[in-house]
Amino acid sequence: MTARFNLQRVLLTVLLLFVAAIVLLPFFWMISVSLKPATEPFSIPAKLWPDAPTFANYITAFRPEFRTYFVNSMIVSGATVAITVTFGTLAAYCFTRFQLNVLSLILGLVVLAQMFPHAAIIIPIYKMMKNAGLLNTRLSLIIAYVTVTLPVAIWMMHGFLAKLPITLEEAAAVDGAGPLRTFFDIIVPLSRPGIVATSVYVLIVTWQEFLFALSFTSTKEMRTLPVGMNDFIGQYGIRYGELMASSVMVSLPIVLVFFILQRQFVAGLTAGAVKG
Repeated sequence: MTARFNLQRVLLTVLLLFVAAIVLLPFFWMISVSLKPATEPFSIPAKLWPDAPTFANYITAFRPEFRTYFVNSMIVSGATVAITVTFGTLAAYCFTRFQLNVLSLILGLVVLAQMFPHAAIIIPIYKMMKNAGLLNTRLSLIIAYVTVTLPVAIWMMHGFLAKLPITLEEAAAVDGAGPLRTFFDIIVPLSRPGIVATSVYVLIVTWQEFLFALSFTSTKEMRTLPVGMNDFIGQYGIRYGELMASSVMVSLPIVLVFFILQRQFVAGLTAGAVKG
C-alpha cells in the first residue's frame, strides 16, 4: 500500500512539473528574448538563453512615453479598483441581507451581464462617451472598466458575504451600533479576504485591458500600457527585444501584487464556496 501511494505521489509530481514547464515556458522565453541583442532572437539554431545577456532592451523600452503609459495605467486601474470594490461590496451586502423580490431580479440581471463579451458593448459605450465629450480621457476608461468589472465584483462579494452569519449584526444592533457602524466596523474587516480577491481580479482585468483603451484613446498622452506596447510593432518590422522587455516590465507589478496577496486572494476565492 505504501509503495503504491509513493508511486502515485511520484507520478503526480512528474505531471505537475510537466504542466508547470508548459505554462512557464512562454514566460521564460519572454525574459530570454528581452535579454538578447537585436540580432540574436533570429539566430539559428535558436537558443533558450542568450550567450551575453544585456539590459539594453530595458533601457530603450523605459523611455518617457513608457513612463506616461505606466502612470495612466496606474491611475485608471487604481480608480477602477476603488470604485468597483466599494460599490460591489455595498451592492453585495444589500443582496445578501435584504430579501426582496426586486433585489433577486436585479441580482439575476447582474449575473446575466457577465455573459456579454466586451466587444458586444463597446459600441454603445463608445457612443455614450462621445456624446458626453469624454473620449480620449482617463475618465472614459474608468467608466468603461467599472461597467465591465462591477457585475463580477458583485457576484464575487455576494458569495463571500452570504457566508457571514447575520447574528453578528444582530449582536451589534443589541449593543447599540447602527447599520453604517456595523457595516464598516464588523462586516468590512471580516470581508477583507473577499475584498482582496476582488481587488486583485479587477486590477488584473483593467491592467491588461486592450480593446477599450485602444478605442477610447487617440493620443499618446492618454494611452495605457497595453496600447503603448504597440509602439514596438512597426510597418516594416517588430522590435522583439524591446517588446519583450516592456512586456516583462508591464507584468512585473501584477506578479508582485499577486505574490504579496496570494494567501488572502486564495482565501477570498474559496470562502464563498464552502458553507460552514
